[in-house]
Amino acid sequence: MGKPEALFARSFSARYAARTVLAIGAHPDDLELGVGGTLARLAREGAHVVMAVASIPGDFATRRREAEAAAALLGCELRILLDGGARRIEDLKSYELVALIDRAVRELSPAALVTHCASEVHRDHVLVHNACLSAQRLGHFDFMTFQPTMCRPMPVPFQARAYFDVTPTIDAKMQAIAAHASQFASRGIDLEIFRDLARLTGRLVGLPYAEGLDIGRMVLD
Repeated sequence: MGKPEALFARSFSARYAARTVLAIGAHPDDLELGVGGTLARLAREGAHVVMAVASIPGDFATRRREAEAAAALLGCELRILLDGGARRIEDLKSYELVALIDRAVRELSPAALVTHCASEVHRDHVLVHNACLSAQRLGHFDFMTFQPTMCRPMPVPFQARAYFDVTPTIDAKMQAIAAHASQFASRGIDLEIFRDLARLTGRLVGLPYAEGLDIGRMVLD
């Protein structure tokens, strides 16, 4: 018996073509590490992808330039939610962080929101995840989370429920990560580990390279 054509009429990319996908990361480089290949492919295939960075700690000017360069490599729009200088997410009360994310969601009316997962080990990442959860009360959009991100990978529980083929955009992902030279070049970190992670994820589903996503909510039509 053949596959019902209606179930396979649209690819994941086509689902968001001509629509907005809002990806929210705690800091510059988080989105590139977690879903850089996915965001690049969505952008190439017609989605308006907004990379929203919650805060920039440390050297604000340098890290903002790096974030702009990385977003351009991925074909995405960059927004800094806590703009105007170096800030930390811990500087905000929880309701203030929720308000920042609410403002972006109300303005953009995204078809999907992608952010950190609940099992992150970085406290800032968890705070952003929880604030994004609250944004679901504002409208009906797909809600997805990505694998925990860190400069030096470590074992953290995460169960992907969907896998996105990033074979066409793995090089763009790697270039975008490399754009954050202040975070990687000075620490002696071999960036190829991030290509290896995408290769390993791809092997789980028979693809050369993939990124895993957990689906918190999906609006089917």
